[in-house]
Amino acid sequence: MLRVAHISDLHFFSYPKSLVGYLGKNGLGVLNHLFFRKKIFHSRIFKNLLTEILEQNIQELWISGDISVSGTLEEFAYAKGELAPFIHSPLKIRLVPGNHDVRSNLQHSLAQLFLNKERFSPVETISIHPLIDLICLDLSHNNKKRDSGLFCSSLEETLESHLLASQKPQIAILCHYPPPIAEGKNNRLVGGSNLQKIVEAHPKIVLFAHGHTHQQSLHHLHNTVVANPGVSRGSFGRYNFYEFGPKSLKVELRRVEKKNSDEAWKNDRVYLKEIHT
Repeated sequence: MLRVAHISDLHFFSYPKSLVGYLGKNGLGVLNHLFFRKKIFHSRIFKNLLTEILEQNIQELWISGDISVSGTLEEFAYAKGELAPFIHSPLKIRLVPGNHDVRSNLQHSLAQLFLNKERFSPVETISIHPLIDLICLDLSHNNKKRDSGLFCSSLEETLESHLLASQKPQIAILCHYPPPIAEGKNNRLVGGSNLQKIVEAHPKIVLFAHGHTHQQSLHHLHNTVVANPGVSRGSFGRYNFYEFGPKSLKVELRRVEKKNSDEAWKNDRVYLKEIHT
């Protein structure tokens, strides 16, 4: 049995330390946060959410990107400071960057700070359980459409090779961007339809965990559950809980809602999938 919590789109903000941080799209991001998103993205109930997560006796915490607003060192450090009191061995952290995390081209610092590795790999297979491989996808780079991500032909070939090389009966994928079945109206993944075709064609992929749309959601793609926790740090903290069994996958979408002026935890949706191997 493997118990996993999945959070996403934390969007920690710190004022830029230089004029460059206020220019171009980064500058627009700062203004957008200060005038609009600041009311949504805050830490008032984030610690409660993390406490609730740890009470589930999880072995892994997955973060599907957009730790930051502008991808600065200060924002990465701010996020690490908020999360550090809750991260203790043997809990494993899995992280992929989102489009906001690469805006300052410092995503290697995010990898070093959270994962103690030099940089993110575009495709990485991690053995997380005797029955399960986790494939982490970094699709955050697209020079033409920066916030849309890119699943190009070279990444297709690399992902296919990793899928074929896996000897485990179950595979989960962690990626910031969703396949088209779960995408939003804006900043859609370029080449996403090709990614979806690969996921549909591979019977061992039981879960595709993503973020990006800010909407907590659950979709089904043949043998695969496609799940997004939505915004995990904000006015309504959300997270997903996954429990992998030898022949089952339990998915719970959880959130905080205000009820009678008190904040109460609620299971928003529960799905149990039987896995045939």
